[in-house]
Amino acid sequence: MIWPCRRGSVARDSARLDGWLPRSAWMLEHHTIDVPLPPADALAGITGLRLRDLPMVRVLFKLRGLSAPAGGATTLLHFFSTWPFLLLDEERGREIVGGVVGPFWQYGFGSLPRFIPDTPGGFRDALAEGRMAALANFRADPVPGGSRLWTETWVHAPAPGQRAAFTAYWLNIGPFSAWIRRMFLRSARARAVTGMTGGWVSKLDA
Repeated sequence: MIWPCRRGSVARDSARLDGWLPRSAWMLEHHTIDVPLPPADALAGITGLRLRDLPMVRVLFKLRGLSAPAGGATTLLHFFSTWPFLLLDEERGREIVGGVVGPFWQYGFGSLPRFIPDTPGGFRDALAEGRMAALANFRADPVPGGSRLWTETWVHAPAPGQRAAFTAYWLNIGPFSAWIRRMFLRSARARAVTGMTGGWVSKLDA
């Protein structure tokens, strides 16, 4: 899925992510995978993924100007909790929610956005001010036989100029973003079913 969708176009249960989405936000992606384990184990499978286990993802991140803060041993949870990304919310063992304020194409190359919030409250303020922002989650819900692990990505670009600029940007990176997220989910399932997760680790509680 590479083109923005309307809210509610994907049938799913409510999530912590919903509490962060402005009314004008667009859904960009929704990906799922079933895991034959309880939700906490399924989610631990993805939050504990190490970038060194995903060499092609590391290459794509590097081409985009993003590098892991502590090398290949960095976990996915750590990476998406480190500047310019921000961990916004968590339902322990079920969901994590993160975000980043744009313009996104400035990160890693050239100038930076004028203000980058470093707290969840600052992120809400940026949304209220009409700043461009992206929000995403990873969530595990119980289903017969285990869990459904899923992720969504949304963008908030309320001004016409923001929407036009973002659309051009997303047409270039959208296919790669979808491929990366599907790889995250497949790798998380493999990691979880082989018992390599080590249990749930909370970043917000750290």
